[in-house]
Amino acid sequence: MLLAAAVLPALSQAQTVNICDRTPQVRDEILLAIGANDCAAVTAEQLAGIEGLCFYAAHHCPSYDRDPTAALKPGDFDGLTRLEELYLNYNRLITSPAGVFDNLTCLRWLHLTDNQLTALPAGVFDRLTRLQAL
Repeated sequence: MLLAAAVLPALSQAQTVNICDRTPQVRDEILLAIGANDCAAVTAEQLAGIEGLCFYAAHHCPSYDRDPTAALKPGDFDGLTRLEELYLNYNRLITSPAGVFDNLTCLRWLHLTDNQLTALPAGVFDRLTRLQAL
């Protein structure tokens, strides 16, 4: 009985995911989406609950005060298993790292217009089987 009592509190605590090393705009938008301010205390459940993210650059969206995103990092979108909409319009993206979108299997809308994309890795969209609009 003592063993069960010791295990139960550990099971009830949510698993945290440190998102502090993600691209600053990605990190900040995730924190905004879940209503948190500590990038080291985000839970896997919170990440999985996000269905949409928007990274419009400030000069195209006056109410949005983020700088344009120039690059994405591998793992930026890890854990966002229910993400359906991703808006990366009006940024400075030139390319994206291989596999950056691989875990976004629920993604239906990916908006990349008005960037500076010149090349993308082969197969960058291959795992986006639900994608309806690119």
